[in-house]
Amino acid sequence: MFRISTLVIKLALVIVLLASCVSSAPSTSPTGGETGSDAAAGTPKLGGTLTVALDGEIDTIDPHKSVTIVAFQVQQSIFESLVQSTPTLDGVEPELAESWEQVDDVTYVFKLLQGVKFHNGKDFKAEDVKFSFDRIMDDKTGSSRKPDFTPVKSLEIVDDYTVKFTLNAPYGPFLTKLESLTILPNDPAMDITKTPIGTGPFTFVEWVTGQNITLKKNPNYRIAGQPYLDEVIFRPIPEPSTRVVELQSGNVDLLNTLPSKDVETLKADANIAVYAIDGVVRDHIGFNMEKAPFKDNPNLRKAIGWAIDRQTIVDSIMYGLASPAQVAIPTSNWGYDATTEGAFGYDLEKAKEFYAQADPKPTELTVKVSPTYPEEIKMAELLQQDLAKIGINLKIEQREWSTWIDEVVSKGDYEVEIVLISGGSDPDDFFYQWHHTGEVFNIWRYSDPEMDKMLEDARSSVDQAARKELYAKIQQKLIADAPLIHIIYRQSVIAARAALKDFVMTGRYDMDFRKVWLDQ
Repeated sequence: MFRISTLVIKLALVIVLLASCVSSAPSTSPTGGETGSDAAAGTPKLGGTLTVALDGEIDTIDPHKSVTIVAFQVQQSIFESLVQSTPTLDGVEPELAESWEQVDDVTYVFKLLQGVKFHNGKDFKAEDVKFSFDRIMDDKTGSSRKPDFTPVKSLEIVDDYTVKFTLNAPYGPFLTKLESLTILPNDPAMDITKTPIGTGPFTFVEWVTGQNITLKKNPNYRIAGQPYLDEVIFRPIPEPSTRVVELQSGNVDLLNTLPSKDVETLKADANIAVYAIDGVVRDHIGFNMEKAPFKDNPNLRKAIGWAIDRQTIVDSIMYGLASPAQVAIPTSNWGYDATTEGAFGYDLEKAKEFYAQADPKPTELTVKVSPTYPEEIKMAELLQQDLAKIGINLKIEQREWSTWIDEVVSKGDYEVEIVLISGGSDPDDFFYQWHHTGEVFNIWRYSDPEMDKMLEDARSSVDQAARKELYAKIQQKLIADAPLIHIIYRQSVIAARAALKDFVMTGRYDMDFRKVWLDQ
């Protein structure tokens, strides 16, 4: 899964965050096992090891370069930023910043926390903010986060604990994008892939590829008394059924994501708690816009769009833990355009009409999916049946997750792909880096000058009404151009042992373990 805040994600993980983008508050009251209120009533117990099953291997430990949700989930325990998203994803709150002031439309001054230390003992200061920003903006770094900060003209050190950002023009999502500015110590010689150093609640111990990532408690963490845990171990377990068995047997304490088919079974287990919340994750089918048969062939793309049986996917594949989607942005977000509702439906006669107008008109296509997300294999199989009815043989190729990332994201070696991606809270999080020409998350290689200008104008304004109007036009154009077609919005669902207490579930699968403890 990608994070966008944000390459994904950052095909972005994580990227990212002003108005509400989820329809419910963060979940602290799981179903099954004990309730969140029971857990909150207890006194936190110190110590213990939390073992987390990840649905895949992280791409990199470097927060400036990672593009996957699993990497974001690991990095949250090691690194921090000036701001962090609120649990409801409706804004940001201070993290390493003590406070900030918006001097005018293009100037922001941040006061930094004092007395914070990196894991190597270095004091956190303004020079570290400057170093981290410059590293992201340096083309040699190849940071997936750079697009978040291209509107920034300069970052100046005012004093050891004050920095000033000057923008080229007003930038509506600036504060939410600052969560992507992960702070590293000012040490150009540091190899972050070997010694990842941050200010977070846990310090890095080791990463054994394919086996585990081990973190230990930071004894000098800036929040007194936290974290409660002694150790966190992340285990990549790509096979969904194996993850579930490991949870049921007590070998892991938390699953970073849960297959929909297992939700009801685990809810009935008194030893397990299931957390579910409306989120910012959506599944789509995407097309390679640089190559035949999809290049300059919108009718072929729309034919596929009308052959997707979204309601059957919601009911039979997602077990009701989803809703049909037309566009990237959730319906609860202020930037959502309600006129897009029904833009695509399930109508094989319309699919045949668009297919008849397609040029070229292929009789065989190949879709790449990953067994890391088994529901998407089932989506491809359902689509395979329906496309056969309009004259297209859809071949399904499964790729291990890292191979899928390499072939689809990095190399563009695909015709059709199905994957889930994540978002943030500002509409920019759902559109700019996914659809602007040349952006790393734009895996469809979509390029349109009119779209580029609208995306640039929408993020260069602080007038919400004007931005809303632009985002409506952006959504309408994306439906007309159809570089990708959305399938469903997912509920974010995870499961944990009932002994896990005070975990807060968010709509983008955050893994904040500062206040988490084990009742055992």
